[in-house]
Amino acid sequence: EAWADVATKAQTFGDDMVNRWNREIDTYLLFAGLFSAILTAFNVQSYQLLQPGGPNPAVQALDRLSLQLHSFSISYPFVNSTQLGAQVARDASTPAVARSAIWLNIMWFSGLILSLTSALIGIVAKQWLSEYSAVSGSSREKARLRQYLTMNLVKWRVGLILLFIPILLVVSLAFFL
Repeated sequence: EAWADVATKAQTFGDDMVNRWNREIDTYLLFAGLFSAILTAFNVQSYQLLQPGGPNPAVQALDRLSLQLHSFSISYPFVNSTQLGAQVARDASTPAVARSAIWLNIMWFSGLILSLTSALIGIVAKQWLSEYSAVSGSSREKARLRQYLTMNLVKWRVGLILLFIPILLVVSLAFFL
Protein backbone atom coordinates (compact mmCIF):
# COMPACT_ATOMS: atom_id res chain seq x y z
CA GLU A 1 0.00 0.00 0.00
CA ALA A 2 2.91 2.37 0.64
CA TRP A 3 4.17 1.86 -2.92
CA ALA A 4 0.71 2.59 -4.29
CA ASP A 5 0.62 5.86 -2.30
CA VAL A 6 4.11 6.84 -3.51
CA ALA A 7 3.20 5.92 -7.10
CA THR A 8 0.03 8.05 -6.90
CA LYS A 9 1.91 11.07 -5.55
CA ALA A 10 4.69 10.70 -8.12
CA GLN A 11 2.11 10.36 -10.88
CA THR A 12 0.19 13.43 -9.69
CA PHE A 13 3.35 15.52 -9.48
CA GLY A 14 4.65 14.32 -12.84
CA ASP A 15 1.32 14.65 -14.62
CA ASP A 16 0.86 18.22 -13.43
CA MET A 17 4.34 19.15 -14.61
CA VAL A 18 3.92 17.38 -17.98
CA ASN A 19 0.46 18.89 -18.58
CA ARG A 20 1.75 22.40 -17.86
CA TRP A 21 4.73 21.95 -20.17
CA ASN A 22 2.55 20.39 -22.89
CA ARG A 23 0.16 23.37 -22.83
CA GLU A 24 3.08 25.80 -23.08
CA ILE A 25 4.68 23.86 -25.92
CA ASP A 26 1.36 23.68 -27.80
CA THR A 27 1.07 27.47 -27.64
CA TYR A 28 4.67 27.93 -28.80
CA LEU A 29 4.22 25.44 -31.64
CA LEU A 30 1.07 27.19 -32.82
CA PHE A 31 2.81 30.56 -32.88
CA ALA A 32 5.96 29.12 -34.50
CA GLY A 33 3.93 27.42 -37.21
CA LEU A 34 1.86 30.46 -38.08
CA PHE A 35 4.81 32.82 -37.91
CA SER A 36 6.97 30.52 -40.05
CA ALA A 37 4.25 30.34 -42.69
CA ILE A 38 3.92 34.12 -42.82
CA LEU A 39 7.68 34.61 -42.83
CA THR A 40 8.06 32.09 -45.65
CA ALA A 41 5.64 34.07 -47.79
CA PHE A 42 7.67 37.23 -47.21
CA ASN A 43 10.93 35.38 -47.90
CA VAL A 44 9.66 34.09 -51.23
CA GLN A 45 8.90 37.64 -52.34
CA SER A 46 12.06 39.23 -50.94
CA TYR A 47 14.30 36.55 -52.43
CA GLN A 48 13.46 37.92 -55.86
CA LEU A 49 15.23 41.14 -54.88
CA LEU A 50 18.49 39.17 -54.82
CA GLN A 51 18.18 38.12 -58.45
CA PRO A 52 20.05 40.46 -60.75
CA GLY A 53 17.81 42.04 -63.32
CA GLY A 54 18.31 41.44 -67.02
CA PRO A 55 19.38 44.18 -69.38
CA ASN A 56 16.99 47.10 -69.39
CA PRO A 57 15.36 47.63 -72.83
CA ALA A 58 15.56 51.41 -72.47
CA VAL A 59 19.29 51.21 -71.75
CA GLN A 60 19.79 48.95 -74.76
CA ALA A 61 17.95 51.43 -77.04
CA LEU A 62 20.04 54.31 -75.71
CA ASP A 63 23.21 52.28 -76.30
CA ARG A 64 22.25 51.74 -79.96
CA LEU A 65 21.50 55.43 -80.43
CA SER A 66 24.79 56.35 -78.84
CA LEU A 67 26.67 53.97 -81.14
CA GLN A 68 24.94 55.43 -84.19
CA LEU A 69 25.73 58.99 -83.15
CA HIS A 70 29.29 58.05 -82.39
CA SER A 71 29.74 56.54 -85.83
CA PHE A 72 29.06 59.84 -87.65
CA SER A 73 32.18 61.65 -88.81
CA ILE A 74 33.18 64.64 -90.83
CA SER A 75 35.38 63.73 -93.75
CA TYR A 76 36.16 65.53 -97.01
CA PRO A 77 34.11 65.66 -99.40
CA PHE A 78 31.23 64.37 -97.23
CA VAL A 79 30.00 66.28 -94.21
CA ASN A 80 28.34 63.34 -92.43
CA SER A 81 29.38 59.91 -93.42
CA THR A 82 28.91 56.78 -91.39
CA GLN A 83 32.00 54.84 -90.64
CA LEU A 84 31.07 51.18 -90.61
CA GLY A 85 33.78 49.94 -88.30
CA ALA A 86 33.34 52.38 -85.44
CA GLN A 87 31.76 50.85 -82.36
CA VAL A 88 32.22 51.67 -78.75
CA ALA A 89 32.40 48.73 -76.39
CA ARG A 90 29.84 49.07 -73.61
CA ASP A 91 30.12 47.38 -70.25
CA ALA A 92 27.37 44.76 -70.37
CA SER A 93 27.47 43.92 -66.68
CA THR A 94 24.19 43.61 -64.84
CA PRO A 95 23.38 46.05 -62.08
CA ALA A 96 24.51 45.10 -58.58
CA VAL A 97 22.01 43.88 -56.01
CA ALA A 98 21.12 46.53 -53.44
CA ARG A 99 22.79 46.16 -50.06
CA SER A 100 19.46 46.73 -48.32
CA ALA A 101 17.97 43.74 -50.18
CA ILE A 102 20.83 41.56 -49.01
CA TRP A 103 20.39 42.63 -45.36
CA LEU A 104 16.63 42.25 -45.54
CA ASN A 105 16.99 38.68 -46.76
CA ILE A 106 19.64 37.89 -44.15
CA MET A 107 17.36 39.09 -41.37
CA TRP A 108 14.21 37.40 -42.66
CA PHE A 109 15.88 34.07 -43.43
CA SER A 110 17.57 34.14 -40.01
CA GLY A 111 14.18 34.75 -38.42
CA LEU A 112 12.72 31.81 -40.33
CA ILE A 113 15.57 29.54 -39.24
CA LEU A 114 15.11 30.52 -35.59
CA SER A 115 11.35 30.03 -35.79
CA LEU A 116 11.73 26.58 -37.30
CA THR A 117 14.41 25.72 -34.73
CA SER A 118 12.01 26.61 -31.91
CA ALA A 119 9.37 24.37 -33.51
CA LEU A 120 11.89 21.53 -33.72
CA ILE A 121 12.83 21.92 -30.05
CA GLY A 122 9.14 21.95 -29.12
CA ILE A 123 8.42 18.76 -31.06
CA VAL A 124 11.38 16.94 -29.51
CA ALA A 125 10.33 18.11 -26.04
CA LYS A 126 6.79 16.87 -26.63
CA GLN A 127 8.22 13.47 -27.54
CA TRP A 128 10.22 13.42 -24.29
CA LEU A 129 7.12 14.32 -22.31
CA SER A 130 5.09 11.67 -24.12
CA GLU A 131 7.63 9.03 -23.05
CA TYR A 132 7.46 10.37 -19.51
CA SER A 133 3.68 9.94 -19.41
CA ALA A 134 3.70 6.39 -20.81
CA VAL A 135 4.68 4.66 -17.57
CA SER A 136 2.97 1.38 -16.76
CA GLY A 137 3.47 -1.59 -14.47
CA SER A 138 2.95 -2.36 -10.79
CA SER A 139 2.85 0.38 -8.18
CA ARG A 140 6.45 -0.22 -7.17
CA GLU A 141 7.69 -0.22 -10.78
CA LYS A 142 5.69 2.90 -11.61
CA ALA A 143 7.02 4.78 -8.56
CA ARG A 144 10.62 3.85 -9.32
CA LEU A 145 10.32 4.59 -13.02
CA ARG A 146 8.58 7.94 -12.41
CA GLN A 147 11.29 8.93 -9.94
CA TYR A 148 13.99 7.91 -12.42
CA LEU A 149 12.35 9.88 -15.26
CA THR A 150 11.77 12.93 -13.04
CA MET A 151 15.41 12.94 -11.97
CA ASN A 152 16.50 12.70 -15.60
CA LEU A 153 14.17 15.54 -16.66
CA VAL A 154 15.90 17.68 -14.04
CA LYS A 155 19.35 16.33 -14.99
CA TRP A 156 18.79 17.02 -18.70
CA ARG A 157 17.39 20.46 -17.84
CA VAL A 158 14.25 20.01 -19.90
CA GLY A 159 12.64 23.00 -18.13
CA LEU A 160 15.59 25.18 -19.17
CA ILE A 161 15.44 23.88 -22.73
CA LEU A 162 11.75 24.80 -22.86
CA LEU A 163 12.65 28.37 -21.83
CA PHE A 164 14.66 28.69 -25.06
CA ILE A 165 11.58 28.26 -27.24
CA PRO A 166 9.99 31.65 -26.47
CA ILE A 167 13.42 33.32 -26.54
CA LEU A 168 14.05 31.98 -30.04
CA LEU A 169 10.58 33.10 -31.13
CA VAL A 170 11.10 36.62 -29.79
CA VAL A 171 14.49 36.94 -31.50
CA SER A 172 12.92 35.59 -34.71
CA LEU A 173 10.18 38.20 -34.46
CA ALA A 174 12.77 40.93 -33.86
CA PHE A 175 14.64 39.86 -37.01
CA PHE A 176 11.42 40.11 -38.97
CA LEU A 177 10.56 43.58 -37.71
